Amino acid sequence: MRILAIVAVLAAIAILAPREAAAMPEEEFEQAMREIAALQESGRLTEADARVQQLLAEQRTRLSSSQRNDLEFETERSRRIRRDYSLEQDRLLEQLADRIEDFTGEEYHEWLAAGKFDYKLIDGERRFVGPSVSNLFFRNPDIRARRADATESVWQPFLYEHAMAVMDEHRHTAQDTTKPRHFRLHMTITVPGGTVPEGRTIRTWMPFPQQIASQSGIELLSASPEPEWVNAPNYPARSIYFEQRSRGEEPTVFEAEYTLTTHPRWNPVDPDRVRPGLQRENPYFDYYTREQPPHVVFTPAIREKAEEIVGDETNPYLKARLIYNWISDNIQYSFAREYSTLRNISEYVLENRYGDCGQIALLYIALCRAVDVPARWQSGWVIYPQFRNLHDWTEILVEPYGWIPVDPNFGLDIKQRFDALDTEQRQELKDFFFGGMDAYRLVINSEHGYPHYPPRRAVRSDDVDFQRGELEAGGENLYFGDFRYRLEVEFLGGSDEAGAPATATAAGGAD
Repeated sequence: MRILAIVAVLAAIAILAPREAAAMPEEEFEQAMREIAALQESGRLTEADARVQQLLAEQRTRLSSSQRNDLEFETERSRRIRRDYSLEQDRLLEQLADRIEDFTGEEYHEWLAAGKFDYKLIDGERRFVGPSVSNLFFRNPDIRARRADATESVWQPFLYEHAMAVMDEHRHTAQDTTKPRHFRLHMTITVPGGTVPEGRTIRTWMPFPQQIASQSGIELLSASPEPEWVNAPNYPARSIYFEQRSRGEEPTVFEAEYTLTTHPRWNPVDPDRVRPGLQRENPYFDYYTREQPPHVVFTPAIREKAEEIVGDETNPYLKARLIYNWISDNIQYSFAREYSTLRNISEYVLENRYGDCGQIALLYIALCRAVDVPARWQSGWVIYPQFRNLHDWTEILVEPYGWIPVDPNFGLDIKQRFDALDTEQRQELKDFFFGGMDAYRLVINSEHGYPHYPPRRAVRSDDVDFQRGELEAGGENLYFGDFRYRLEVEFLGGSDEAGAPATATAAGGAD
């Protein structure tokens, strides 16, 4: 009897207890996310943020942890979009007057009506992306000729001579890498004073070069503070991981110095030796021809364009070359929004016909994979004597040759903007970057969007690429602008080229 009584009481409690709401169906959640995305893309960011907060409040008990995280990031995405579209019209007009000879206000209105500027009505006020004037020069050769700050290019002839030297070196070797070049690099990441409360631990992932066929001789000479972890030599997003307590009002600094030996590459391919059947036998074929959401997806637009470009061609190498040529002729380089603000980068570039190097690389990968050409990401820095910068490119698998480099962004730059070279030289250099790679590459990533190790607790600043560093403190991300990064490069020798580099620096980050 006692057992029956206990059962009866438990049953009564179960009846009276409030029932947990059913989990929010994925279809319903995806529809809500599409509504938020539409509001953000139309610039109605305040409405998008309000919708996020409404869902978090009303659906609190129905949201899974991943759904809740996705929703919370949408508020952060809105903040990042506001930051990208921060340039007001009056300031843009000042910049146009400063940088374009004989600029008139009427021209501004003509360019605006013609869609020459990337802008949004952010909550009803027109805002432009920060590098709008630079993008105007990229997209319009006639306006580029009127640059008030134009200088003669010494980099273009240097790159041409270097590429020709690499191809000549290849004639004397039995491998696809040629004479090594040696460097010493020093990277510094600085969190300005007052950014993070004193004593709070700052977790920092600093980019560090991979040990691969095209680069070796990597030796960590010094690091401060003492690293907590260094990723394996071939980790797809390799980093040095540090922890250090914030110094409050004093800057908190992370730094590392290391050596690097690079090996330029040249891969002359005979298309007649390439066979589609041999491609498919490669164990990497399925992996590198797959979709990779959210930025490599075979949407109808991507698949239709890829099939249109390659037509009846069946040779994988020639398919990849057709796509390379199409991008060179039809896509323009532009400084871009931060990658984390875009939902499908490859389709964004295809729709707008412009993008930066990484966005162009993702379009190239998506188009190649859509027609069964294995393609993958590679990125890091370019460390030329004339300048240093973040950069992204690709590799394609061509059997029996293996992986060969392709830089679609350089292809279009050489075709569209290398005015210091003649037509024949431009064609030679464009051909080189389909299968060849120069010595001035610092390779950090062999995959896009790859997770960091040790694992992050906060969302990433860049959820696609990894070149500037990633930082967090107290479980909160430190976004670009909250820290500075600096890369110093010293050339140690290894080449008899004219104009060999000595020392140079690239920096960016907090204002």
